[in-house]
Amino acid sequence: MQNVLKASEVQLAGSLQLSLDPSAPPQVSGSSASARPARIRIAENHPEYALIEVTCSCGQSTYVRCDYAAAQG
Repeated sequence: MQNVLKASEVQLAGSLQLSLDPSAPPQVSGSSASARPARIRIAENHPEYALIEVTCSCGQSTYVRCDYAAAQG
C-alpha cells in the first residue's frame, strides 16, 4: 500500500539525525511523551537508494525509499 501524505496530514515534533551506521540509534531532539519511542533505521543501503524503516511508538512499521540524486557533471 502506497500513500502520499498531504502537508496538512503531517505533524512535526523535534528533529532527527540518522547515522550511516545501521546499528547506531537515532539522535532525537525535542520532547515526546510516548511510552515507547519511535525508531528509525536504515534497512538497506544501495548505490542508487536507501530504504529506511520507520517504526511508530504504536509498533507499526513503514518503509521509505530515498532515491539518491544522480551526480551532475
